[in-house]
Amino acid sequence: MNTTNSRTTVYVSPTLIEVPFLLNIYLGIFIFITGNISSIGNFLVFSSRTFRARACSNYLIVESIFTFIYFDFVLLTRVIQKGFQLPIINKYSVICKVREWLSEYTHQVAFSLFALATIDRFLSTHRSAEICSNPVY
Repeated sequence: MNTTNSRTTVYVSPTLIEVPFLLNIYLGIFIFITGNISSIGNFLVFSSRTFRARACSNYLIVESIFTFIYFDFVLLTRVIQKGFQLPIINKYSVICKVREWLSEYTHQVAFSLFALATIDRFLSTHRSAEICSNPVY
């Protein structure tokens, strides 16, 4: 079976090549800033006196701390690595391992705490008090 390859020259604009890097920088920094503002806002709101009395606020306070860590480390290293093309993850294996672990751990813990806060809120406002008062072993 004989195949021939034809060589064609394709011109790609340098601006088009820069688009993924610029998207990583601008969109990543936007998500970084808004994520940190929302995490700090959630922490301040749920640690206030009015919300501190509710049990679900403890879950949401810890959840906001974990999302803050997620945004500060995982997203920031991605913007530095992919946007500015600085090889910090390739150069330092410790940062790579810590980033991978924090990426999985903080995301799962934050999601689990949000789910627990939702379940806690549902059970505390349920009509039937039997759900909360009768432990099943």
